[in-house]
Amino acid sequence: MKTSPWPNLLSAARLGLMPAALVAAIQGSRPWFIGLVAGALLTDALDGYLARRLHAETEFGRKLDSAADYLLLLTGVAGIALLWPETMRRELPWVIAGLVGFFAVVIYGFVVLGRAPCYHTWAAKVLAVALALTLVPLLAGWTPLPFRIVQSLQVAGSVEELAIAMLIPWYEGQVPTIWHAWRLRQARRAAADGSTGS
Repeated sequence: MKTSPWPNLLSAARLGLMPAALVAAIQGSRPWFIGLVAGALLTDALDGYLARRLHAETEFGRKLDSAADYLLLLTGVAGIALLWPETMRRELPWVIAGLVGFFAVVIYGFVVLGRAPCYHTWAAKVLAVALALTLVPLLAGWTPLPFRIVQSLQVAGSVEELAIAMLIPWYEGQVPTIWHAWRLRQARRAAADGSTGS
C-alpha cells in the first residue's frame, strides 16, 4: 500500500521556509520573519498528526521532521538575535541552556547510536508548542517568565531523552517517555534470556 506523501511534504515545506525566514530577519522585517516562522510552526503541528492519521509514519519521515525541527530552532534563535537583540542579550543564559540540552541529546545520539535520536517524546511535543507560545509575551516585551519556565522544562526534557538513550543504547524511532524506554529494555532483556535458555 502506498504511503501518503503529505506529512513529508509538510516537513519539507518547513525546511524550505527557513532560508526565507532568515533572509527576512537579515533584512530587518519582523512581520515577514514572524509570518514565515508561524507558518513553519503550523507545519510542525500538522505533519506528525497527519502521519498518524493517514498511517504514514516512516523512518524517513521521522528523520525529515527532526531535521526540519533542528533548522527551525537555529533559524528562530538567529532571527530573534537579529531582530530583538536586546531581548536576546537579556535571555542569553536561558537560550544557551536550552540549546545545550537540545544538542547534548543529538551529539550523544551520534556518538552512541551513530545517528541523531528521533524519540519524539511527549514532553518534547508539548514543550515545543509551549515554547512557541511563550515567544508572544517575550518578544512583545510583556514578561520573560513563561519563556524561562519552559526553557527550564526543556532542559528537564533533554535529561529525559539522555536517560532514554542510556536505557536503550540502540536506535528506536519513537519512544514517548522514559517509562516506554524502560519497558523496551525489559522486553529486549526478556527476549535475550528466552533465546539463551532455549
